[in-house]
Amino acid sequence: MKEIELRDWDHFKEYFADNYGGKVEYVFRGHGDQEWELASTLTRLANNISSDMTSDFIEKKQLENFRMRIRGLRGRNPSPIDDLELWSLGQHYGLSTPLLDWTFSPYIAAYFAFEQSNSCSSGKRSIYALNKLDLMSDPQFISSNGFEFIEPMQDDNSRIVSQAGLFTKTPIGISLEDWLINHKLDKYLIKMNIENDYRLEAINDLQLMNIVGSTIYPDLHGAATTCNMWFETLSSNHESDKMSHSLIAQLFPEQTQKTKEKSAIEKL
Repeated sequence: MKEIELRDWDHFKEYFADNYGGKVEYVFRGHGDQEWELASTLTRLANNISSDMTSDFIEKKQLENFRMRIRGLRGRNPSPIDDLELWSLGQHYGLSTPLLDWTFSPYIAAYFAFEQSNSCSSGKRSIYALNKLDLMSDPQFISSNGFEFIEPMQDDNSRIVSQAGLFTKTPIGISLEDWLINHKLDKYLIKMNIENDYRLEAINDLQLMNIVGSTIYPDLHGAATTCNMWFETLSSNHESDKMSHSLIAQLFPEQTQKTKEKSAIEKL
């Protein structure tokens, strides 16, 4: 796997414009910390339960339980749904699955990399690029088992459209990187790291592109995420002197007046 260190957010934009602009063969994924593996939530769950349970049993039982639990919850006369679509639906609602989310947009991937303010302990965040078309045409991939790309067609998952998304499915118990390495296919995966210090600059740019919580998640979760991030970025911009005092006064007239009164009292 090729790994690239990006200088800053501007370098990210330049690099992606030069290397991925106009190309359709790549899919992207963002990670809030460069140390996170490309491991599915079901793989992480399997690592924390009894080793007596085989990967096949865990995957089969998880899907069977979910299919039973959602009876009557998909509305009246729901359309039939196969196993892969069922995994996709579960992923949307927080089920531990063998899937990983990807997107055709590097900037949406960047949003996921920078979304959480407290997710980065290593000091760097990562965006992955996977050459989907070349990978799928490689004879080594064609003859292998356990790796699939999934593009859901069901209407149950509105987020998949908003996020220009798709999924990869890999065997439980192994990360996507290790699966590719084991099959000598890791040349199709590129990892780009960028320092966490550029998070505010990235979030500001992404907001100008209308890539915010409410567009990424077209539901109540997205509305709440956008509200939370609004206060965070407003405060950070103010501290970075990127927001004028006049704008602060317009947004928070009562708070501004209190600040003036406090300053006047302190001068006495």
